[in-house]
Amino acid sequence: MRRSASLLFAGLLASTAFGVNAENLDHAALARLTGQINQVTDHAASGDTSVESLLPLLTERLHGIAPSVLVDAPAFVTIEGKGGLHTIPVDFMLAQLRLQTGARFSADIGRALTDANAPALFIRGGTITLKELAATAATQFPGAIEQNGETWTANWPIVIWSDSGLVIEDSDRLELSTRAGAFVLNAGLLQVNNGSISGSPESNDGLPEFKPFIVTAMSGALQAKKAKFGNLGFPGSGSTSGISIIGAALLPAKMRSFFVESAFDRVSSVDLLDTHNVLIARNQFRDADGPAIAVKGVNSARILSNIVTGSRQAQGINIQNRSSDIEIAHNLVLGNRGSGIFLANGVRDIKVSANLLSGNGRGGISVVRGTCVRLIDNIVVANRQVGIKIRASDQLALSQNQLINNSGPGISVIEQGPKAALTIDGNQFIANRSGLHGGSASQVALSGNDFAGQSPILLDGEFASYVPQLLRISTADATAQPFIIHANEQSSARTDCQSGS
Repeated sequence: MRRSASLLFAGLLASTAFGVNAENLDHAALARLTGQINQVTDHAASGDTSVESLLPLLTERLHGIAPSVLVDAPAFVTIEGKGGLHTIPVDFMLAQLRLQTGARFSADIGRALTDANAPALFIRGGTITLKELAATAATQFPGAIEQNGETWTANWPIVIWSDSGLVIEDSDRLELSTRAGAFVLNAGLLQVNNGSISGSPESNDGLPEFKPFIVTAMSGALQAKKAKFGNLGFPGSGSTSGISIIGAALLPAKMRSFFVESAFDRVSSVDLLDTHNVLIARNQFRDADGPAIAVKGVNSARILSNIVTGSRQAQGINIQNRSSDIEIAHNLVLGNRGSGIFLANGVRDIKVSANLLSGNGRGGISVVRGTCVRLIDNIVVANRQVGIKIRASDQLALSQNQLINNSGPGISVIEQGPKAALTIDGNQFIANRSGLHGGSASQVALSGNDFAGQSPILLDGEFASYVPQLLRISTADATAQPFIIHANEQSSARTDCQSGS
C-alpha cells in the first residue's frame, strides 16, 4: 500500500515543480552522470593523479567540486646547525615511544628486529640530509644503511631527536627494511621535499604482519611536499599503522605539520592523534588498509582537495574523539569499503563542503554523536548504503547537497536525542531507494528541498506519514517558514554553536 501511495505522490510532485530548483534526472541524464563519475573514479585510482588534473572531468553537475583556488604548501621550517649522527639502544628508544603513545603502540615491535642488540641511528644537534646521513653511516656504522642506486635502505631504526631534522629531497629515496624491522621515530623535524619514504617489499620473519612505519611524537613535526610514501604500516596497531603524528599536552608541537601534493600508496593509514593545526591538501591516497586519513582528538585541521580511493577495510576519511574546527572540502572520496567520510564520538564545529562521494560501501557521509556539523554542497552519488546518515547528533545543517542514486535513503535520521535539532534545506533527492528516512528522530526542519526526481518513496520510516503535509507545501513560497517534523518544545535548551555551550 505504501509503495502505491508513494508512486502517486511522486507523480503529483512532478506536476507541481516541488522545490525551488526542481529538476528531474531522466534515465539518459543519470546514465551520463554515472559514466562521468566512472571516468573520474578510473582516473582517480591511477597513479600520479591530482584534483587539478581531473578538472576537465569536473563539469556540469560536478563543477562545484573543483576548488576555485588551489591551496599552496606552507613554507618549510629550518632547524639551524649541522646534525650529528650517533646511536641509541633500541630498548630505550622503544620505551620512550611506548611512553609517548601509550596503548596506541604495539608491544610486539621488538620481535620484528632482526638483531635485538643492534642500536638505532640517532640524529641530534641540527639538520642532516639523507645523503649526509647515508655517507656518515657508511663510515661509522657499516650495515646500518645500504645504497642501491638512488635508493638508500635503512636496516636500523632512525630516531630524529627534538633538536634536529632529517631532510629528504631532490628525488632521494629512503627505503625502510621490512625484513630488518626498520622504522622512523621523529621527535624533531622530518621533511620530505620531492623525495620518498617506503617500506621494502619482503616480509619480516619475526613478526610476519610487520611493515615499517613513521611516528612523529612529542614536539615533532612532519612536513611533506610532492613526496611519495608507500608500503607503510600494519592495521590495527595505532601509531604503527602507517604515518602518525601524535601530540601531547606537556610537549606541544613547535612546528606545523603538513602534507601537500603528495602520494600515499598502500599506506595503512595517516593518523593525526591529539595534535593541532595540520594541513592535508592536494594529495592522493590509494589502497589504505585502515582509514586513509584518521583524525582523533585534533583541534584545527584542513583536509582539502585530496583524492581518497580504495580503502580496503575502513572509511576514506575518519574524524573522531572530540576533534573540532575541522574543514573537509573539495575532496574526491571514491570506492572505499566503509563510509566515505565518517564523523563520530563528540566531534563538533566541522564543515564538510563540495566533496564528491561515490561508490563507498557504507554510504557517503555518516555523522554519529556530532554537534554543530555543516554538510554543504556535497555530491553524494551511487553509494552502497545511505547517502548521508545522521545518528544521535544535534545542531546539524544539511544544505544544498545532491543525493543521487544511493542504494539506501538519500538522508537517514535516526536515534536523535529528545532536544536534538536538524535543518535540511535546499537539497536535491534523485533516484535514491527513498528520499528521507526517519527512525527515533527528533526535530527536523525542512525547507526548499527538491524531491522532483525522487521516486518511488519520498519519506520513509516514521516520516512516511508526513508525505501529505509535504505535498501541501510543494507550491509554497520558498521564503515560507520551514516544515517542522517532530517539533521540540520551544523551551528546550539548544546547543549554541557559536559559543560552544
